[in-house]
Amino acid sequence: MFKLFFWKNNKIIDGFAISLADELYSHVQPDAMEAYIANKKNKEAKKPERKIKDIIEQFKQFKTIKSLGIYGKARLHLTFTERLKELGYEKDLANKINEIILLKTP
Repeated sequence: MFKLFFWKNNKIIDGFAISLADELYSHVQPDAMEAYIANKKNKEAKKPERKIKDIIEQFKQFKTIKSLGIYGKARLHLTFTERLKELGYEKDLANKINEIILLKTP
């Protein structure tokens, strides 16, 4: 019975991570995000900064509501990063975005 719940939870985690990555991509293109990561003083940095803060809040809420353990959190972040790469973010940039989110969420 536990395995059935575990697999169901994986689908929920994956769906949420993919939807957040898609949302980030639809609001902030990879080149704009790269510019934001490289230089936060840029005037164009406000939009990526707001979106990252929004994504961080959504991550926090999801982790709390779903009471994710260590494996659930790892799956969430891994799926999010992999989806960013699929959408065209460079590997290093996707990892840096994930690192920022990971450091700001419990």
